Amino acid sequence: MTPPGRDYSWLPEHQVHAAYTLAHVDTLIERVGQVLYDYLEPGPFMLENVVEGEVAMVRVKSVAPLPAAVARYAADAMTQMRAVIEHTIFAEVEYLLGWALTGEEERAIEMPAAVSEAKFTEWLKHRRRRDLGPLQAGELLVRRLHLLQPYQSTDVDSHPMRVLAEHTNLAKHRTPAVAAVQLGQVGLDTPDPSITTRAGGPIQGGDVLATGPVGKLVPVTIWPQVSVQRPHTGTWRIVMKELGWLEEWVRTTAIPHLIAGTRDVTPLPPGLDITVGYDDARAALSAAPEKSALKRAEWRIQAATARQSLTELLASHPERVAPGVIQAWLDRLDDDTVMNTAARLQTNGDLRKFDWVMREMLAEATDHGRLISGCSST
Repeated sequence: MTPPGRDYSWLPEHQVHAAYTLAHVDTLIERVGQVLYDYLEPGPFMLENVVEGEVAMVRVKSVAPLPAAVARYAADAMTQMRAVIEHTIFAEVEYLLGWALTGEEERAIEMPAAVSEAKFTEWLKHRRRRDLGPLQAGELLVRRLHLLQPYQSTDVDSHPMRVLAEHTNLAKHRTPAVAAVQLGQVGLDTPDPSITTRAGGPIQGGDVLATGPVGKLVPVTIWPQVSVQRPHTGTWRIVMKELGWLEEWVRTTAIPHLIAGTRDVTPLPPGLDITVGYDDARAALSAAPEKSALKRAEWRIQAATARQSLTELLASHPERVAPGVIQAWLDRLDDDTVMNTAARLQTNGDLRKFDWVMREMLAEATDHGRLISGCSST
């Protein structure tokens, strides 16, 4: 049964392949997210305190090398995004023609990323495309291609198709995506005008993150981030957000528009498992998770933060359960359960209920600790 609100009647049989490639894209982005989580979770910056006269500084001693998989998985994901667009155009042209394309005709199929209407017209007039009916000026598919071009935007350089084309051209012809660990932000846990902090941006060993008077103890929180550089502008974007933004556009705008002429359709789900085969692809689509890799990565980070906060909060309770016992219990829970557990503490100011919920959690943690201890002693 199709869940309420899901309707894939817009997806014809000759375009079902797009759903599988989009799922592959999401899997690649999830790999980026997992590598980044493992890299960022322990903290990539080794810091040191340095005193010079009356000034104390927090300085970066070294930066952990960024895993090469980040740039390569990111490049693979973007290449597959470009591929699914071009595969969709290819399948649509063959379907409209009613016969298989020749080798020469196949080489005519691509997705342009024109920065002006004149460039798009020039693309249409290429000798390989002039004789393909579906790619003639005025045809339905051409009108759809036209509306997805960068020149339709007031900011051509920031149009998703332009950004995707530049990233994939770099990855295919010159180098993997250019990624780097950077400083996101330095925050003071307690505001203090005597402390100055470094702004975000590229970071390297020797950089000073915070400066203040000797003897002043102010805890700081440092947020690293891994960014990817846009080849055509040189600007940096957080790599997971760049991938998630492009994936969202391809999945919810480009593919529906190329196939159905509108984005006002049920988008294909990103969470389809393509490691198994399906007799009924539409039933599989209807059952597939709708949360993207970016959203799952953000959820994982929120859950990790919740684990830390819950451990500190519960350990402060008069029941005095050891933090290690609480942490072991929380680590056993999956991300969804941890977030639901944290939500139980939203008691709308009812302190008695709040205390009761905390005691209940501590009992669960203690029972888990006894179970683990019992298993270890047998």
